[in-house]
Amino acid sequence: MTEQLYYEDAYLKEFDACVTACRAGENGMHLYLDKSAFFPEGGGQDGDRGYLLSDLFPGGKAAITDTQSDGDDIYVVCDREVKVPAETRVHGVLDWKFRFDRMQNHSGEHIVSGLIHNRFGYENVGFHMSDDRMTIDLSGEIEEKELQEIEQRANEIVWSNVPLHTDVYTEQEAENVQFRSKKELHGMIRVVTIPGADVCACCGTHVRYTGEIGPIRLIAHERFRGGIRIEMMCGRWAYSYMSGILRQNREVSALTSSKPLETAEGVGKLLESEKALKGQLLEMRYAEMDRIAQSLTDKGPVLIFAQTYDPVMVQKLTSKVMEKNGGAVCVLSGNDEAGYFYTVGQKDGDLRALVREMNQTLGGKGGGRPYFLQGSVKADKEKVETFLKEKLPGLLVKRI
Repeated sequence: MTEQLYYEDAYLKEFDACVTACRAGENGMHLYLDKSAFFPEGGGQDGDRGYLLSDLFPGGKAAITDTQSDGDDIYVVCDREVKVPAETRVHGVLDWKFRFDRMQNHSGEHIVSGLIHNRFGYENVGFHMSDDRMTIDLSGEIEEKELQEIEQRANEIVWSNVPLHTDVYTEQEAENVQFRSKKELHGMIRVVTIPGADVCACCGTHVRYTGEIGPIRLIAHERFRGGIRIEMMCGRWAYSYMSGILRQNREVSALTSSKPLETAEGVGKLLESEKALKGQLLEMRYAEMDRIAQSLTDKGPVLIFAQTYDPVMVQKLTSKVMEKNGGAVCVLSGNDEAGYFYTVGQKDGDLRALVREMNQTLGGKGGGRPYFLQGSVKADKEKVETFLKEKLPGLLVKRI
């Protein structure tokens, strides 16, 4: 049975221990320790990382990539093959940045989950921590305004800098204690109390005072399995995230010539201006289409390369030219590298055989009504032009 030093002092960064067993595992060598400040994965919190020092390791050092439990025993996972006999003395050093990030976020999650439970009665039914944020799944839905209020209250508890308390109960003693728990518990039960926020059974590591958690931010939420999934971050993760947003906002502020707290309004004005310009451009395009169609009246079969047109404009131009032109009309948009989107049409015509052969010859696909078909080809401009000139004698080629 491994002595759990992280429960005696969650801030212990280095310790001495003895190896009790050394076994090969799928993800590296597993070194079992008689005592450990490395926390094993559990309760949604990652297993600790760091390194072990010993003269028996190659170079005197072995990196620890994970920590896991095996019943009452704890083992660390080494990044390379290290074989040492039992009773080998080692010195462990935690990756403190990795651990403290998770202590901040785990404690912050307790505050948020506890506040929501106290206010709405919802249970935390899922908790996952990644490299820079975490998600919590709750059993009911919460409105945006209410989440903002929860976030505000959570940060007020951080600012109050109250101490966290951990108590350990037997099963019989725990029957007289009210606390949150995701599952039925047996054996000795650890309960973490955050005054004003939460009382919850937990096997993880936590900060001493709420002030150490740092900022708490609820950055996203969505409906999930009849409840809500909240994406959140605390401490350094939240600071880094908000610093990134601030840098982006400064750039937007400069680009829109707006004050930092008025960037949304500045972007809104730009979008309105863009919308107006797009409307003007569309009107110009339609006028251009009408002129092109008029110039091709009764000109016979025609191939038009309209490389700046989008697929909708290609279709509209084809329709307009068809009305004025008695022959087949093919309009393409694209480039030689990516290929071309096409629309082919002829008033009262049947172009299915032509399009079928064009797709086969030019690596294309598409279809539609006999008199109006669309698709795409993977061929360059010269091959498209050569093919259509062979199939449509007298073809007029126009580039716009």
